[in-house]
Amino acid sequence: MRSLLLFLISTLLALMPSPSAGSGAATSMIYLPLVSVPDTRVLIGYDLRMNQGAQAEPLLPALPASWARAGDLVWATIEPTHGVYSWEAAAALEANIRRLRAAGIEPIVLVQIAPAWARRLPGRTCSPVAPEAYADLARFATAAATRYRSGDLNVRYWQFWNEPDFTLAISDNNGSGCWNTGQAPWYGGDAYGAALRVFADAIRSVNPSAQIIGGNFAHFWPDDRQTIGFLRGMIEGSGLACDIIGFTGYTYWGSAERMTLKAQSLRRALATYGLQHMPLAAIEVAEVCPEGQPCPEMYLQMQANYAARIYALAIAMNMRGILWYTLLEQGRGFQNSHLADLSSSGMTPRPAFYAYRNAALLLRDAVYTGPPLTDVRFDQDGMVQTLRFAARDGSTLHLFWRPRAPDDVGWGLVVQPGARAMCISHLERPTPLTVDCSDHDGDGLIGFAVSDAPIYIRVGP
Repeated sequence: MRSLLLFLISTLLALMPSPSAGSGAATSMIYLPLVSVPDTRVLIGYDLRMNQGAQAEPLLPALPASWARAGDLVWATIEPTHGVYSWEAAAALEANIRRLRAAGIEPIVLVQIAPAWARRLPGRTCSPVAPEAYADLARFATAAATRYRSGDLNVRYWQFWNEPDFTLAISDNNGSGCWNTGQAPWYGGDAYGAALRVFADAIRSVNPSAQIIGGNFAHFWPDDRQTIGFLRGMIEGSGLACDIIGFTGYTYWGSAERMTLKAQSLRRALATYGLQHMPLAAIEVAEVCPEGQPCPEMYLQMQANYAARIYALAIAMNMRGILWYTLLEQGRGFQNSHLADLSSSGMTPRPAFYAYRNAALLLRDAVYTGPPLTDVRFDQDGMVQTLRFAARDGSTLHLFWRPRAPDDVGWGLVVQPGARAMCISHLERPTPLTVDCSDHDGDGLIGFAVSDAPIYIRVGP
């Protein structure tokens, strides 16, 4: 890219007239646009709760994250009185931003909860922003982008509201929005899209390189007509003002991850508008326990199995990134989804923490080279699933697992006779089990056992 830029500069300079010394001819200037290389990595990270940020610090260098949600910038607490900003209310968020920056991780800031005077629905903290308060929203977003645009408080990723596709039936204390009117065809997506455009335009007026995450849809499943209608309303009303569409993608549905199924559905809807290449990110992923019920037997292993494959699936689906919800929690937290436990005796990483970390290390800069995942099935219990990647060291990395299959079965990978290979399993351990499984007998077949616990096989170089 640098050589291309130099070529363009030299070519333009060669074409410019060179006035003679003392000729008095006017000198013209040509301003070239900055040439930048877009970040095409599939980002991996987690949600960092503001009340657990200090305790989580030892974990940050141990997990190779690209980005992380630093916490909520709650408009209602920053501007409870119209026109008066109280930034001290963002102290915990700012501490997390600094922690992430110090660890080399891009922070994401979630902006939500309008002040009482700016709500369309009086008395509801999940309320949409009232249209008459859009100018105030713009002023607040401009002030926030100005505050968080440089140094150790620099923020490039901004999420506007959380799960806005929920209806008024949602509780006010769970941090979700309730922009969904329940009325077809747009279900309130047009209003959300209009507010999102106000917010995005204001942020970009201060920081043109900012990345705006729209939605983070709860994305009802399997009947997602309201969420898809909401998305269509955003597009039909104001056009997509965001750079990334976010959604939640927790756990299995059938034998497939909801993340992959929801991504397919969103892409089908976007394709009808010619937007099939719109970046998607699963802003919340995790294996969770059933709400209000005991966790299943062997839950921690199930969670680790999910963590060992979810990043690989995100790469194969050509997503922008994923975020695990959440990194650290005390007690059950959100349906026992966290990667590490906090107790009075200290902090304990779970098997899922190591599985998530080890998968990230294995797949760092990997490129998916298998067939496109455009028709993911959810009726494949016990059937071997496989993904193939080109690894950064020149080797080929294969991933195998059998959904919802606790037992091992023998399987084989066809390779060039005599190929060198390493089989990597038990990612839930601090150090995975790595075994030389090269084709020593030269028959062109590597044999191994496969279950719901993913196994990676590195072949070559």
